[in-house]
Amino acid sequence: MGVQVMTTRIFTKVDPIRGNHESEAYTENGGRTWRWSSNDQFISVDTCRNYGIPCDEAAQEAARDAQVEAFVEEYRRNRADEPDDERRFEARAAFGPGVELVNVITGRRWTT
Repeated sequence: MGVQVMTTRIFTKVDPIRGNHESEAYTENGGRTWRWSSNDQFISVDTCRNYGIPCDEAAQEAARDAQVEAFVEEYRRNRADEPDDERRFEARAAFGPGVELVNVITGRRWTT
């Protein structure tokens, strides 16, 4: 197997209203896919276009989709149990007692 080389670059988004905005991104596969240096998240294809980041759009979208799916699966596992007392208290304060709430990611229903 070959050695992976990480390449880091600064990309600038030109915004006529707010001015230029610079962000640092890196690639580990020769520029096919890019991640933000600040949080290791794959960059959306639209953002690659806006910043002029030269990615392989199909590979970039597939990598980002896989990362989002992994995040959602972890979220579902972490939210598998009943809401704790603090979450129930906050929900009652926000919506009132006896209101049915639905977590749109897990589909789980519970009453305040």
